[in-house]
Amino acid sequence: MMDGEILELLEEIGQSSVARLSPAVYLSGETAKARRGEVLNAIRGTILPRRLEFKAADGGMLAVEVNSSRITDVFCCVSGPLPDFETDARENLTGRLAQLVSDIAIAPGPLELISLRPDSALEADDVGITFSEVEAACGIIDLPDERRMTIVPDATPEPEPETDQQSPSGITDAFYEGSERFALGRFLISDEAKFDGLCSEGQPAHPDENLLARFIKDLLGWKADVSNILSEPQLIVMRPSGGQGVGLAILRDDEDVAAAFHDTRKLGAAVNLWKSLKNAVE
Repeated sequence: MMDGEILELLEEIGQSSVARLSPAVYLSGETAKARRGEVLNAIRGTILPRRLEFKAADGGMLAVEVNSSRITDVFCCVSGPLPDFETDARENLTGRLAQLVSDIAIAPGPLELISLRPDSALEADDVGITFSEVEAACGIIDLPDERRMTIVPDATPEPEPETDQQSPSGITDAFYEGSERFALGRFLISDEAKFDGLCSEGQPAHPDENLLARFIKDLLGWKADVSNILSEPQLIVMRPSGGQGVGLAILRDDEDVAAAFHDTRKLGAAVNLWKSLKNAVE
């Protein structure tokens, strides 16, 4: 490569570079399989001792200690007990690690990766489980196809009791009010219409009457398609395919709708609000 080509390449890099405001890197695979591959690549590419934390959009986390492309410990996982590297058989340990990697990949993306120094120096006998072993074990775990629109279920779904005294618009009103702390813009379609932030009249995300009519029509079509499968109320989340941008959380209960535009990284706040409101009315 000639000197002039090198200078041009450096200039292109300088013009396209964006300053990072946090130590986090986003793994923005659009499917669970793609995200699992990104998690495995992060493990394979870690040579020096590091603590890798993979955090999903719903708050779930996998925190592992990695050295020389080997997993030597697990500090936090999405589900189930932590594996015991001292007592678990190597085959069982490998299978468990593959399941943990798959679990975090299935969680809502994008995944946030932070690489930290390990809490303590590694022991000489901390040989761990190699990347190749975990990758091979992952190969026999099937992952579901992911839709860009996701229904966030209740943690313990139950049929709605007939004696529920919650008014039809109550939970949507509460979601609208509670989303103020994380929403860039929000609106409520209930007994009355409310618009705030970027959704206020004259702002970029303000929906006009025609758009709202199409939106409600689409939601009613969705209701007809899933009424035999999913109960109400429902939280529907939509997020951009990349690691950053604006997402949309929609809470619908019959014909009442509350929606909040939010930074993608705030999806966990929307889900937590939904869960707290569901628990309050059950």
